[in-house]
Amino acid sequence: MTMSGEAQSMIQPTGAILPCQPLTTAYFHVENSVIANGIRADIRHFAWDRSCDAIFEPNSRYLDYSLGPRARGSRLLPNGRRHAPPFGEVSYLPNGSQFAARCEPSEYRIFCLTFEDHAADRLFQNDAPPWSLPPCFDVKAPWILHGLARLAQEVSDPGFAPAIMVETIALSMVIDLCRHLQIPCKSDAGPDSRMTDWRLRRLQERIEAGLAGPLSIVDLANDCGVSSRHLMRTFKNTVGKTLGSYIADARIERAKRELVQDGALIKIIAGNCGFQSVAAFSAAFRKATGLSPRGFRQEMLRG
Repeated sequence: MTMSGEAQSMIQPTGAILPCQPLTTAYFHVENSVIANGIRADIRHFAWDRSCDAIFEPNSRYLDYSLGPRARGSRLLPNGRRHAPPFGEVSYLPNGSQFAARCEPSEYRIFCLTFEDHAADRLFQNDAPPWSLPPCFDVKAPWILHGLARLAQEVSDPGFAPAIMVETIALSMVIDLCRHLQIPCKSDAGPDSRMTDWRLRRLQERIEAGLAGPLSIVDLANDCGVSSRHLMRTFKNTVGKTLGSYIADARIERAKRELVQDGALIKIIAGNCGFQSVAAFSAAFRKATGLSPRGFRQEMLRG
């Protein structure tokens, strides 16, 4: 049967489908969806009752993840081309391009993640524009596959604050996708360059979350997708202090916050702030503040 008006409207958020011949479908259903700040995540169930051709023109950046085997013989060709590689488990299509779709009789489910440019532009600041990403019919990146699988589970069975969860994971995946497709970053390449805002936020969050243990410069650099030397140089240019000094100061600031909580043991606070012993904690705290941890607590409680 011909695709219904309801089905047509449901598919509009990701792309207009323009029939090349009568486009038929036995079944089309969006099982569930989550929408957050220009990002849409949904699970779609299709069943085609006979072969058909169509033109697919995404109006948003489009990632899909197959929740089962791809339909054998189905293809999506960039407009004007006669050949294209078969779909893998994950595919990415940019907006503004036309693709010739060939659909064979089949039934399948896919998870779709679409995002408007403005949803991710704030991540990049002065970085090279990320939206020159080419289409990729087989995205072979385990971390992207893992992220899509996690998003599919969240959309299928939403937990607490699903929109926030979807937006957070999706924005992280935008960065992973840019890395995977080798989009260069030029804004922080020179000797006097500064960190981009998104890298600085990621680094600060990672440091705050890891203060109870050792923080490796190599691991922090890997989290930001740069070398250790590059991270240390751009961090100092941006913040005005070395990364080591920043981490040491962050440990002391956490200790100050915990010391004003009456009843917290000094030994526990030392461990929470990444110190191996009370003696090491006391020495570092006195050097930074001029007071012992106990003296600082007493002064704060009196005030």
